[in-house]
Amino acid sequence: MHTAQIRSMSLTAGLLLTGCSSLSTNNYAIMHEALKEESAQAQRTAASLHAEVQTLQEQLGASRAAQARSQGELRDSERRLIEAQRIAELKQDELAKATETREQGEKTGSQVQLQLHELERLRQRVVDADREQKRIKVLEAYINRLTKEVTTLNTTLRDSLVRPRPAAAAVDESVGTLPPAPRKPSHSLVVQAGDTLFSIARFYDIALRDLKTLNRLATDRILVGQVLIVPDP
Repeated sequence: MHTAQIRSMSLTAGLLLTGCSSLSTNNYAIMHEALKEESAQAQRTAASLHAEVQTLQEQLGASRAAQARSQGELRDSERRLIEAQRIAELKQDELAKATETREQGEKTGSQVQLQLHELERLRQRVVDADREQKRIKVLEAYINRLTKEVTTLNTTLRDSLVRPRPAAAAVDESVGTLPPAPRKPSHSLVVQAGDTLFSIARFYDIALRDLKTLNRLATDRILVGQVLIVPDP
């Protein structure tokens, strides 16, 4: 539209230049007014074009500013993304370390539990050993006491065997009594595993009651390692 107006003004100006000598004054005034009108219209068109150019320049500036802002936001987003990726990597490393520490802690806990069980087993063995040691001491004290008693008994028996006996009384044929039978020699015997008072009495051919009397036993119970006095076979 603006180009057609400029072209019309150029054509009118050419006609005026070529035919101004043949025009009348009235026609010249009319054409002069037309030229003025067209010139004003051209100025308005130029002003409109200038305004459009300014508007387009402003729009272009705004677009460039928006593009710059978008690029800045994009760079900021990229920076934040890189930072988020770095933080995520750090978190993954921390998680891996925490997992490794937890697994190590569980392994250490299992080892501690095993050591505690082993310690408890050793403590029980120590308690059992201490109880066994006490039992051994009791048995040793009992054996020592029995040994002393046996020694005293052997001494008494030895003295009684060595001491001269009175002459045996004559046999009263009317009554039918006999002098007491002489006592058999005796020796000491250490009770072994599996021995019983009955088996010992049977082996040495002595009555169970006499064997108990000889050893001053109130019951048939005897212990391994106990010393008994038995007659010679």
